[in-house]
Amino acid sequence: MNFASFPYLCFLLFSLLLYFILGGKTRPAFLLLASYVFYSFFGLGFVTLMLFTTAVTFISAKFSYNAQTKNGQIGAFLIGLLIDLGVFILFKYVHIIDTDIMNWPGWWAQKVLIPIGISFYTFKTLGYCIDVYKRKYAPESSFVYYALSVSFFPQLIAGPIEKSHTLIQQFRANKGFEIDRVIDGGKLILWGLFKKLVIADGIAQIINPVFNNVENYKGLDLVFALFAFIYQIYADFSGYSDIAIGSARCFGIDLPANFYKPFFARNLFDFWRRWHITFYAWFKEYIYDNLFKTGRRSIKVVTALKIGFIFVMVGLWHGATANYLLYAMAAYFWMLLDFSSRKFRRKLFFGVRKWKFFLSMLSYLGITFMVASISIFFRPATLQDSLFIYKHLFSGGNHLIGYSQVAYLVSLILFFELMQSGQVRATGHCFERTRSFYLRALMYSGMLLLLILVSSRPDVTFQYFQF
Repeated sequence: MNFASFPYLCFLLFSLLLYFILGGKTRPAFLLLASYVFYSFFGLGFVTLMLFTTAVTFISAKFSYNAQTKNGQIGAFLIGLLIDLGVFILFKYVHIIDTDIMNWPGWWAQKVLIPIGISFYTFKTLGYCIDVYKRKYAPESSFVYYALSVSFFPQLIAGPIEKSHTLIQQFRANKGFEIDRVIDGGKLILWGLFKKLVIADGIAQIINPVFNNVENYKGLDLVFALFAFIYQIYADFSGYSDIAIGSARCFGIDLPANFYKPFFARNLFDFWRRWHITFYAWFKEYIYDNLFKTGRRSIKVVTALKIGFIFVMVGLWHGATANYLLYAMAAYFWMLLDFSSRKFRRKLFFGVRKWKFFLSMLSYLGITFMVASISIFFRPATLQDSLFIYKHLFSGGNHLIGYSQVAYLVSLILFFELMQSGQVRATGHCFERTRSFYLRALMYSGMLLLLILVSSRPDVTFQYFQF
């Protein structure tokens, strides 16, 4: 069920209505049932698989926490961890290894579907097992609450990733109907729909034909497509996150921010702190912070190695293909360059610090260029397409993307960034700075009108559903 669709909005409204009509004790069970019904639209088998990993990690965490010996704790923890990871690897990577590397004809793995959202709910179940094993929290006594923290439908498919412990506390608080929360959530859903349907899908109409047939395009067409793509995926994924956060807020549940104006970051490190925030926070807490440590003298080398390892993991998480590994290596190269040149840049621009606007624009353009350069390996479907783009970026040829289309892309991106300037909170909407009620009402009416106008476009699936 696509978030940016009328059926989802009907499902959300129906779920909200029943949720607040029901008594306090039955609400968690109803919300769990609603989440499983939502997931069943993608496949009943996917529900069974998620229920299995949820049950395994729930039992494993309990045994690990209550075991009387250290060996018993480790054993129970490892059983849950290995089964959880094993299911994830089996369904996410065996198909890729079979069809892309081994190419064994007729083997069973070619018929295996990758369960949508498996990467994101596996993050939650792994994090829960690790936290309980480390005695950060006691294991949850209620399977209903734990299962709901894993499957809560607004954040099930592509995040934001929130700890089960934090979600369970909010579910137990069992907040009643609050009109201000529902209105605020509705505004965020509207902002997310605008990002997705007007901005992301508007860009996709022009650049998808380029990436689907790269051999027909050369030179500036490819350059425009790469730069436009980074705004498409940003508007697409942050739009999804806003709809998820807004939907949860209507139920009285607060989800963490996932994006916050990343292209306005001060440097590349700051960019990754603002981009897919909960994803990189998970990697930092559970992997980066637990990698090898050393003395102060070699701290820079160790930091560089740890960051490199994280980017390799991120690349493999997206997919076990050459494209994603090259994407990770390119991102790591720019990170190293940013990290090693920081002192030089501070000295270079020390005298012009008063020109804040100039430095901000320079930083914006630099980050945009670096992110667009690594998207060469992220967006194209195959390595051959990526290499073709790389070879023909600066070659001549007929321009199939017309001047009017370029003007439309530039106008759309500038309009998007202008609207973002009105956003104050990372989990806020675009008109927070506007104090006049009538002006806000007029702006929201304009957004609704634009959404109605673009509703006849063909559906474009959210980019991160594939992961």
